[in-house]
Amino acid sequence: MSEEAKNEKPPVVFISYSHDSEEHCQWVLALATKLRDCGVDVLLDQWELGPGDDVPKFMEKAVAESDRMLMICTEQYVRKADEGKGGVGYEAMIVTGELVKNLGTNKFIPVIRQSAEEPAVPKSVSTRLYVNLSDGQKFEEGAEKLVREIQNTPKLRKPPLGKNPYAGSTKEISMAGSMAGKSTMTGVLEVKIEDAESAFLTAREIVRSEDFIRWRELVRSVKEPLSGRLNEWRKKYDGAQSMEIRALPGMVLEAATIYSPLMAVALAGVESGHEKFSKQTALLDEFLRPRDWNAAGLTVVGSIPDALVFTYQALHGATCMEVDELGLAVALSRSRVARAHHYDGVIIHEDHQFIGWPESFDHRCTMAWDYLTSLGDKWPWLRLVFGTSEDYRASLSAYYMALSIQELAVMLASGRGEALKNAELRLDIPVAWVGLTLEIRQKAYRQLVRSAEQVRNIWRSLGVSDKAMAAAWPAWTNHAINWAANVFQHGFYGKPEYCVLFEDVRPQED
Repeated sequence: MSEEAKNEKPPVVFISYSHDSEEHCQWVLALATKLRDCGVDVLLDQWELGPGDDVPKFMEKAVAESDRMLMICTEQYVRKADEGKGGVGYEAMIVTGELVKNLGTNKFIPVIRQSAEEPAVPKSVSTRLYVNLSDGQKFEEGAEKLVREIQNTPKLRKPPLGKNPYAGSTKEISMAGSMAGKSTMTGVLEVKIEDAESAFLTAREIVRSEDFIRWRELVRSVKEPLSGRLNEWRKKYDGAQSMEIRALPGMVLEAATIYSPLMAVALAGVESGHEKFSKQTALLDEFLRPRDWNAAGLTVVGSIPDALVFTYQALHGATCMEVDELGLAVALSRSRVARAHHYDGVIIHEDHQFIGWPESFDHRCTMAWDYLTSLGDKWPWLRLVFGTSEDYRASLSAYYMALSIQELAVMLASGRGEALKNAELRLDIPVAWVGLTLEIRQKAYRQLVRSAEQVRNIWRSLGVSDKAMAAAWPAWTNHAINWAANVFQHGFYGKPEYCVLFEDVRPQED
């Protein structure tokens, strides 16, 4: 054995399972033993726990420290995981939190052991490929596949990439579908797209073909000219000493329209639900830091990059709600980005500029909200995602309802629950959707609660219990009502729709 092999650290695997029967526990023990025989270090409760040990702490530590986690999916395990019951339910909550923080992780491997023809897995890992070790399946073949995956030694390896035999050729190859007539390939892909609708349709076609190389080239080509165009647009305000307040939304719309093709590409990725294309947090930096941007002069102009992030996060969140991917919206809202004079970075949902009160709108959240809600009419291409302007506004409102829920969860997670007793508590997330029509608000609320598990995971992923959230909710909604009454003095009556949230999501915790 080589010295390198001797020093190589073995992979650590945690096995999560339900104690369905003594026979099943013995089956799990045999699988764990087989894995250890194949050089895999296994964390198993039967080996690690004894009388007096802290079970939840063991689970948390095992999930955090393991390289991979095997979820032994019997029918009883899946039911407990989805209902949040027992140790399995607790582990599922931890898993869901990890998935929200890193949607691209392959850490969690469902292992099927069921009698049904159609295997079931917990909702938290419903899109993950599984290994089937059920009775009647080819156990040894499945076990080998599992060990190879854990040891990162696939049976079939991708061959090395050869050289382009046509390098230097002047022959042009037309691209199919919606890109025809708009782009060609000469050695490498070059896409020239001027408007958001073309960008969206092209991105949608690429996603459907699952061609990640073309996707990257599309993103590169779309974003390349944007900084230059924004800087050119910026010159019209050089030397200006002031601007009328009423002109600010139009100014922001001009700048955002320059960047709308890149936003359209991102939304096409989110809409697809395809893991490889849907995670679009990296684009935040593209909006926040245009090349050679001049932040001098009028602050409402110099702060335009913040307004671009504000626009993007709202459209991203609305799209996530439209396609029932609340977890994806939450993940982006929790992203940390670096902005001027904040060297440690700021969290999107905690920054007033990014979430509701941009400098470019003179810190006026109602003006900023009106701008967001108007985009469904100002940008017709958004109908490709939402259908109608009303549907867009409902999805946007559902996203901001979710952000408001998260604001309370963050407050409780950080031990600041006592602040709810302060009548002057300032909300970071505007509840401006209460100013929309009753029909739109009700549609937004139905969209929010159609996946109760995703709603519950907003606070559970932060370590806040259902009981704590339910206890704090009445006080929180009272603050929302007071905020709305102050902002919409002549246009708001009643209660925000999400006041009845805990009657509808029905938390499972005791």
